[in-house]
Amino acid sequence: MLRKNEDLHPGFNLICDEEKDQMFMHIQLLIGRRGEAWPIESEYQETALLLLSGTITYQYEGKTVTASRQDLFHEDATCLHICRKTPVVLTFEEDGEVLIQQKINPQTFPSMLYDKSNIDKQFFGEGKLAATTKRQVTTILDYERTPYSKMVLGEITNFPGIWSRYPPHHYPQPEVYFYKFDHPQGFSSCFMGEDVYKITHNSAAMIAGGLTHPQNAAPGYAMFYVWMIPHLEGNPWIKTRTFDPNHEWVNNENAEFFQLENKKEKGETQHE
Repeated sequence: MLRKNEDLHPGFNLICDEEKDQMFMHIQLLIGRRGEAWPIESEYQETALLLLSGTITYQYEGKTVTASRQDLFHEDATCLHICRKTPVVLTFEEDGEVLIQQKINPQTFPSMLYDKSNIDKQFFGEGKLAATTKRQVTTILDYERTPYSKMVLGEITNFPGIWSRYPPHHYPQPEVYFYKFDHPQGFSSCFMGEDVYKITHNSAAMIAGGLTHPQNAAPGYAMFYVWMIPHLEGNPWIKTRTFDPNHEWVNNENAEFFQLENKKEKGETQHE
């Protein structure tokens, strides 16, 4: 399922309803204006507050931390992760956006502020297909890093004209993507099983468990998306991927890919 989110407004914007959309997470985009202060607290849900743009001050547990992000394509993430019943006030020092991911979690755990010092950032898709699948992946929350959490949270920077989530794979857990482009008219395609959707700026893709979900960005447009996965009861996401057997062959280190030979480069005579 795809939601275009073309009518975003200042304040809280619903991106994913945990019950209606059956993604088992509640996701909102908070658009704040300079000088505004927004209190956030949940009785039953853990919460991740990911800064997408602007400058904000996080106030929580007697701490005050200010973070800035002017370009999410080149600047690292800042995200505050808190357990239930932990009040936070977000003060916008300038206009900006914060993505809010929540999931019911009875556990309590220490609050943690993530930034470039403690996130995991690496390149995926290197190797023979690097020219068509290399992308930058940031992981903030996952089962290895935060076993007490019920959520997975990260970011992907997708280069123009490049594929990600490739070769096609799936897992039992659902997944939500929230997209941005370096140019607002940018676009891409998102495959969900046999269905294909056109992705635009601020779109959200809600992918049911068991569906393959490769993505590709249009040439000329860099694509950024936040990826969010809920751990299912008794079945957390532990980086397990089931590849589509029709396309898994591209992972083989001995795989041979199509090339168009240029006979002139080989010194051969061409005849018309």
